[in-house]
Amino acid sequence: MTTTHRTIAICTTPRSGSTLVCALMRASGVAGWPESWYRAEDRAEYVQDWGIEPDNPAAFLQGAIRAGSTPNGVFGIRLQSMSLQPMLQELAAVCGPADDMTLLQRSFGPCTFIHISRRDTVAQAVSRLKAEATQIWHLDGTEPDSPAAGTRYDADLLDTWQKEAALGNQAWDCWFTVHGVEPVRLVYEDYADDPSTMVRSLLDRLGLPVPPATPLAVPNRRMADAVSARWAARFRRERGIADAL
Repeated sequence: MTTTHRTIAICTTPRSGSTLVCALMRASGVAGWPESWYRAEDRAEYVQDWGIEPDNPAAFLQGAIRAGSTPNGVFGIRLQSMSLQPMLQELAAVCGPADDMTLLQRSFGPCTFIHISRRDTVAQAVSRLKAEATQIWHLDGTEPDSPAAGTRYDADLLDTWQKEAALGNQAWDCWFTVHGVEPVRLVYEDYADDPSTMVRSLLDRLGLPVPPATPLAVPNRRMADAVSARWAARFRRERGIADAL
């Protein structure tokens, strides 16, 4: 069902820092073009861009593979935990009923799984709160000149986003255990200061070395600012949470 010879699947939760990793992997030219191809909110745009029928899962699969592959046949995809089961159901409509790993291999070829998480879940929740309010999800030069109005501190929403991230990571850990998957684990705080070096080293480990002359540089910038720090500190005080390490 597939024309790829291997797939790199980025498994994560919202605001974990995965966008930066995905951008650097795209820049490498050897690690696919990882995007959230099966994110429900983006589907209509992909269908239009690829010129396919809206309700044709086989055409959508092939469209995703074409869009997400580099010339060396590596396909990249990013998956949030809530997107996994809907995607598997769709793949079953193309490949026939099977267990999860068989469906993924039939659809995408051999898969390497990378789990990206964030140690400071309060900072992750603050990032989610600001992104949801402004609808600015990353800074790469394409964002509006000024953010949308309405950004304000909301402890109840921070509770929601922090719990959602924890549940998402638990869901991934459970799925990995059930299916005998040993993912490559990346923690945002461990690579945030030098993500390019981390991605270059990661791809070496995966047998996809980046040519030395290929620069790994992207325009993505950190979104955290002084407001983020104040909100995180306030939330920790109010909830009795220790400062992040």
